[in-house]
Amino acid sequence: MIGIRGLSFLLSCALLSTSVFAEGYAVSGAAYNLKTGKLLYRELIGHVNDSHEVEVNYAKPDGIIFARKILNYETEVFQPSMTLTDDRDDEVVSAVFDAGKLLLTHKLKGDSQTKTLYETAKLVIDAGVDAFIQQQWQKITSGKKLEFDVADARHLGVEKFIIREIDASVSPLAYKGALESWKYFKVDTANKLSSIFVEPIYYAYEPDGRYLMRYQGRANIDNDKGDAWSVRIEYEYF
Repeated sequence: MIGIRGLSFLLSCALLSTSVFAEGYAVSGAAYNLKTGKLLYRELIGHVNDSHEVEVNYAKPDGIIFARKILNYETEVFQPSMTLTDDRDDEVVSAVFDAGKLLLTHKLKGDSQTKTLYETAKLVIDAGVDAFIQQQWQKITSGKKLEFDVADARHLGVEKFIIREIDASVSPLAYKGALESWKYFKVDTANKLSSIFVEPIYYAYEPDGRYLMRYQGRANIDNDKGDAWSVRIEYEYF
């Protein structure tokens, strides 16, 4: 089981499925500090290339890129292989398939750890959360609560989450600029003990194209001191 500090990291950043890229969009996400409202960084998400890969660059407000992620969509859309490199502390986080097995690897300052997962058929990986939501859209928006398992390479484990639709009146993302048609979802950890300590995660979607518009929760990028960031992310499509 993943440590409490890592639970929300799984579901943030670059949560855009291949349907977005197939329509020719590039995506930018502006991440703001929840407490201060200050811009922390931007996610710059490129087009899918001929190798079914999408590159994500993380840039500071001054434009300097400090981390990069490669997502590979050759497998199921909710299971992209991923490799994240962070220049600030020489960190590498990856989830890569090898002969049907999923290898989770975390390297930090020369120390490397790897865990092999054998039961992978239903695992959601990184940006695959968005694809999972789109695939299960009808069930979620019909009032059902759905459980799903997310692989977390940084903490070498798997965590179970529960997603459900909520009313705009109780979503922190239904503020200025939100459209009346938007759909709002809330994600909680399925572990009752962990849920006492972990804040929920929130999503706002535009329903016609099922585009992720806003996110609130923990970032999967640490701050410069290696501590967690709680962020609100605003997405734009170009």
